Amino acid sequence: MDFDGLRRDIVEMLGGGSVRVNTRSFQNDMCNFRTKDDVLTLLIYLGYLAYDFELEEAFIPNREIVREFESAMSAGKWTEVAPGTFS
Repeated sequence: MDFDGLRRDIVEMLGGGSVRVNTRSFQNDMCNFRTKDDVLTLLIYLGYLAYDFELEEAFIPNREIVREFESAMSAGKWTEVAPGTFS
């Protein structure tokens, strides 16, 4: 899925950056996503992303989670980002 630049934001976080997230619009629904903020907020709730409440930004908290994202991207055929690039 690439809602509203979700792929770009994931790549930004894999590079060590953080991305702005509006967590207030999330409807606590794990099946229906309307925006990338819904997806990112769910990943925050599930523990795959950390969240800075003051900056309202999400980021990948550790190398183990980076590896999980790389694995998911490989399975999802995100060819513009090669697994192992961020090791």
